[in-house]
Parts: sequence; structure tokens; C-alpha cells
Amino acid sequence: MIDLIPVLLVNGVVFGAIYSINAVGIGIIYNTTGIINFAQGEFGMLGGMLTYALYSKAKLPLPLAILGAVAATVVIGLLMERIAIRPLWRRGAKDWSFVFILFAAGTIIPNVVMLLIGRDPYAYPAFTDAESIHIGKVTLTTQALWVIGVTAAIAIALQGFFNHTLIGKAMKATAVNRRAAAWMGVPVESMLALSFGLAALLGAIGGVVCTPLISTQFDAGSALTLKGFAAAIIGGMGNVRGAIVGGVAIGVLEALSTAFISSTYSDAFTYAVLIAILLLWPSGFFRPLVELTREEI
Repeated sequence: MIDLIPVLLVNGVVFGAIYSINAVGIGIIYNTTGIINFAQGEFGMLGGMLTYALYSKAKLPLPLAILGAVAATVVIGLLMERIAIRPLWRRGAKDWSFVFILFAAGTIIPNVVMLLIGRDPYAYPAFTDAESIHIGKVTLTTQALWVIGVTAAIAIALQGFFNHTLIGKAMKATAVNRRAAAWMGVPVESMLALSFGLAALLGAIGGVVCTPLISTQFDAGSALTLKGFAAAIIGGMGNVRGAIVGGVAIGVLEALSTAFISSTYSDAFTYAVLIAILLLWPSGFFRPLVELTREEI
């Protein structure tokens, strides 16, 4: 059983990368709005399901199907913000109103997808046909490398975006103090729309790269949301590096607990360990973005 540890660790990292992408999306919306997007996982589901529909049913080449699915998911995210979130935002609605709206969206979207596309698990070909890589007893498929590589690229790109662009710094300023950012000329409502568009983009990309590896289904979004939320909390809500670390931690804990305890109790064990971690580090491994001072923006 000990010989399986390297394999389990690699599998944990791959699945943790998927959770990390959703954690980053959840954190971005939280930073701007102060609420949790309980529909974040649906963006990942849409990315995979729409790519499948465009590739298998509309017969588009896979690269065009991916671009179309990602673009459609971003549009859906922007429409969600414009139709459901912004009217409540302007009226000063309480946070639980947003939570209900997003929870409702997370219930409606998968049912619409089920009606339009289907209820079975779907997948499409891996991005490359190269043979798997063997390192000792560990076998890495090329699609698993895509998942890890895309997650790393997202993390690096977002760090550069938030630290070295005016728009990224405006989003950070909105996270730290929304009212002060508005007084300084930051278009807060535009930041709100941007946060939903960016979260939808990240979710769709995550869904696109993981579907050839594990397939997807109309109801796959709820699990992605839950694991992404847990990763965001553990890593430090809104902190990109923390989201990556939190996602990988959950993936590795899941893999080890499934192998050494039981698949039936793996989630219970994983969340018990996460509770213990939060008792030691209540804010997560890294400082949440909303706790940054002005000098750190």
C-alpha cells in the first residue's frame, strides 16, 4: 500500500488543480462583492458540457468548440451579474439575497443543460495524442499535464494581472475598501461585472481541460463549487496562491483517505482535517485579499 503513495500524491495534485481553479473564481467574486458564488462550479460544468455539445453535436473542430464554449460561459456569467446581481447591488440588498440568487442560479442552470444537452456523462478527446509519461510507478497522461500546466499558467497570469495592471489594482482596491475605491474614481460596478466575467472564464477553462480526463455531467457543478469553496477558505479567501495550495491540499487528502481509509468516508476525513487546519489558521494559509492594507495594493 505504501508503494501507492507517489501515485496517490500525483492524482491528488491533478484533482487539486481542478479545485484550485474554482477556488480562485470564488475568491475573485467574494473580493468584489463580499458574497460567495454558489454557482461557480456551474461555470466549469458549462465549459465541459458546451464544448462537448459543440464538438459532438455541432461537429465543430475541438479548438473552435472550446473557444465557443468558453465565450458562451463568459457571456452567461456577465448576464448573471447584469440581470440578477446588479439590481440587488444598487438597492443595497443584504448578502443573503445574493446567496439565494446564486444558489438558485446554481440549481436552474444544470437543469437547463440537462434538457438541452442530456443527462449522461460526456467527454471528448484529449488535447494531444502523445503517450503517457512514466516516472517510476507513476503514470501521467498528457491531459493530466494539461490540467496542471493550465492551473499554473492561470496562477502566474493572475498574479501579474493583480500586481502589475491598473485594472487588477482597481479590483484589489475594491476588495479592500469598496467605498473608498469609488471615491478615488474606481468604477465599482464595472469591477463587479469584471469579477463575474473573470470567474466564468476561469471556471470554463477548468471545465474544458478536466473533461477529457474525468468526463462531465449536467450536475457536476455542485461538487466543484463545494470543493472550490473549501479550497478558497483553507488557502485564504481571494488569495490566488492560497487557492492553489488549498486545492492541492484537498486533492491530496482525498486521494490518501480514499486509499487508506475508505472512499465512503474520504470526504468526512478530508473535511475533519480541514476543520483542524482552520482551528490553527482561522484565516487560512495565506492572508485574504480583503485584509490587505492600502500600502500592499
